[in-house]
Amino acid sequence: MARFPKDIFTEPDPDPDTLANLGPLRGMAGTWQGRKGSDDHPVVEGTETDAYLERYELQPIDPQTNGPQLFYGLRYHVHIVKPGEVETFHDQVGYWLWEPATGTVYQTLAIPRAQVAMASGKTRASARKFTLRASRGSTVNGICSDPFLEHAYRTLEWSITISVKGPRTFSYEQETLLQVRGRKEPFRHTDRNTLHRIAPPTPNPTARRRR
Repeated sequence: MARFPKDIFTEPDPDPDTLANLGPLRGMAGTWQGRKGSDDHPVVEGTETDAYLERYELQPIDPQTNGPQLFYGLRYHVHIVKPGEVETFHDQVGYWLWEPATGTVYQTLAIPRAQVAMASGKTRASARKFTLRASRGSTVNGICSDPFLEHAYRTLEWSITISVKGPRTFSYEQETLLQVRGRKEPFRHTDRNTLHRIAPPTPNPTARRRR
């Protein structure tokens, strides 16, 4: 069981410069583009693979606290289309959070298919590769879906591995374990892409005011 301080009200005095305190998330800040995405998903015949183009924007937010707990983070928006199309293939918003005191990274997500989730994982501030996981039924890193998704495409587990390749490149591999109605074995839905930075991050509001 996690050890928490007796004083759950007193807040720390954070550094206003979020970019300097993002730990393993520092290499992800900015606006990114990926042109070689690959998505394996279930269809009636079995499995279908789609290529996709991705824009991924991650901007620093002001430090956040839960009493003594302190987070530095990035607000993000992912927008994905198929090559040659304008219709949205996938849209996702949320936060990447770094908790220095515990060495924990969190990712929250919401997608416009009536599904939300939060994944977490332990790592070092200097890490350039790390993995986060979420599980259906967990109250601390869980998955919540609408009734139809629970009925037809139940999400059992979800994981994402980030690999920071350098100052202008990072990649991810994501796996979602789905229990598709009518199929005996769970389906491993995978997504992967390599992203290249096309714009630097914008400093968070409190950091900008102090410059």
